[in-house]
Amino acid sequence: MSKKTLWMLAIVLAVLSAAVWWNGRRAGAPDGAAAAASGRLLPGVDMATVRAIALESAAATTRLAQVDGVWCVAEKDNYPVDLRRLRELIQALDETENAQIADESAERLAEYGLAAEGAEAPLRIALEHAAGTTTLSLGKTRAPRQTEAYWGPPPGRYVRVDAGPVRLIKDDVPGAEADPAQWWDRALLDIDPADVRQVEVASEGESVAIERGEDGAFALADAAEGEEVQTAAAERTFAALRGLRAEDILALEEAEAAFADAATYAATTDDATYRIEIGAAQADRGNGRPVRIAATGAVPAATAKKLAGRAFLIPPYLADALAVKRDALARKAEAPPAEPAPEENAPEAAPTVEEESPSPAPPPVPDPAVPAEADQGEAAAP
Repeated sequence: MSKKTLWMLAIVLAVLSAAVWWNGRRAGAPDGAAAAASGRLLPGVDMATVRAIALESAAATTRLAQVDGVWCVAEKDNYPVDLRRLRELIQALDETENAQIADESAERLAEYGLAAEGAEAPLRIALEHAAGTTTLSLGKTRAPRQTEAYWGPPPGRYVRVDAGPVRLIKDDVPGAEADPAQWWDRALLDIDPADVRQVEVASEGESVAIERGEDGAFALADAAEGEEVQTAAAERTFAALRGLRAEDILALEEAEAAFADAATYAATTDDATYRIEIGAAQADRGNGRPVRIAATGAVPAATAKKLAGRAFLIPPYLADALAVKRDALARKAEAPPAEPAPEENAPEAAPTVEEESPSPAPPPVPDPAVPAEADQGEAAAP
């Protein structure tokens, strides 16, 4: 076979491969699908006007809505929502674009996991906004088979907006979850330790109050004679409200018995006071401890709505920083060492007399009757 023939066969093979790849990428889409796939997935939704979001799956339902200007989870007694997670969801929906049309018809919705009923019902996200309600259905994810790695349709997830065509988006929608337990905000308080001016703790019948001066130094507000603050322990106690998080929201009836002999922690800032009751450890819940928090003063609306009339379960390591005993924060000042007392009935020591060192002997006095050796030598000379 000549080189010319080989080159011709190679060119034909390349053209056929390109045609197969292109048809696979189109995934059976009708003419004009490429143009229809461009742009945002939800062009009719102004995300800035969204006032409620309902997420529904076959197993759970969650409704997120604004209540008195605060985003809340309806299934958690209108407890404030995790705003970070909500922002991620809205941003992902707003930025999803260039969805490829996979099927114009609605005859095979079950194959894409988009049938309204059945074991593989989609996750539906209903957005209530200024122009109405838009529902996005999330169906099955698509992972290309090994033989489609180069010429098959791309990976992604099948979706459908309202009653429109089946589309394939490249990236999944992060944070799309219908379980209410995934949406409530577990962060209770996040107070900078530098903003705390005073902390008062009480536990097992003892209490102690510590103040922070303008110079940042700690001092006991009710110090007994000879007591001083333990600085390292005070720093940990003043930082106890930074990153205070809950593991669960408790029913008030369930938690009431745990507060019979509660320890207390009260922190005061320039603008607010936070008083916390710390209940007994719950052995059946990983030794977590229930807490109730009363906040007064200039408290953010979301924080006030979060704390009012609720009880939470917090992990034991966070509870230990709140329920501190007095002897962990205050100690007796170290006294200077005392001189040893004299022993009783001990014989008195004789007074010490300093011995005088002997004076050096004076030089001998020459005898005038004995002439010096030098004079004798001069007399003997002729």
